[in-house]
Amino acid sequence: MIADLASVPTPLLPFSVATFGEGPDVVYLHDVLFDLVSPDGEVPQFLDLLAAEHTVHAVALPGFRDLRELPAVEDLDDYVLALSDLLSALSLERPHLVGTGLGGWLAAELAVHRPESLATLTLVNAYGLGLESQPISRFFDAAAPNPLGGRREIRELLFADPDGPVAQSNLPDFPDDDVNERFFAHIHAAARIGWSPPAFYDPKLLSRLGRVRVPTHVVWGEENAVAGMGHARAYESGIDDSSLTTISGAGQSIVIEQPEALAKAVASFIDHHDT
Repeated sequence: MIADLASVPTPLLPFSVATFGEGPDVVYLHDVLFDLVSPDGEVPQFLDLLAAEHTVHAVALPGFRDLRELPAVEDLDDYVLALSDLLSALSLERPHLVGTGLGGWLAAELAVHRPESLATLTLVNAYGLGLESQPISRFFDAAAPNPLGGRREIRELLFADPDGPVAQSNLPDFPDDDVNERFFAHIHAAARIGWSPPAFYDPKLLSRLGRVRVPTHVVWGEENAVAGMGHARAYESGIDDSSLTTISGAGQSIVIEQPEALAKAVASFIDHHDT
């Protein structure tokens, strides 16, 4: 599927938004890797499946299209404010909000501040919580350039099967220059709010989850080595009207490891709550 891309202005910065599919409106916030709609509109498989019966509005987070966007957002408050402005600019009537990883963290923050604007919230392998018993793994250390070459360390962190074809094809040891440049550009963009150890963490979010007053679906890869199951359970227990679905054979890169199972789980929840 090829999406229509548009630039949506907000007071802080314009957002690139890809729109495709037909049905109830779903706003999607992507992770660091693997689920961003390409600049020419090519849609990742998971989102393609979700769009079979939903209108998906896939947002490119600041810096992921162009690193020159990053000065417009200095901290987490800026991201939440900009995304709140984007929700208003899209003029959608209580869309379903779905976020994965980094995007899941921002989706949770947005739901804390604007629950009345959403129909449901779906958090897939979402970052954002600081748990002393299970801190988020050192993502940026694993993603750092290796002077000897190879990407095994980051594959082991992101994939349930780091030696399998999905992991090897999406994170090859020696990618071509364009793929390598895009990888590090995305890491750079994610570091804008995710860098400070422990990575991808808002110390206030856990205590604010009770403010999320919309039906919430927490979806987690059972082999997630970045944000383990403790994070899934913390989201589930912290949000009153929430449920948890786990998917086997998937780690943090669930969107490409198990796209069919993930799309089915996400769509089923949305459709159950769509009115």
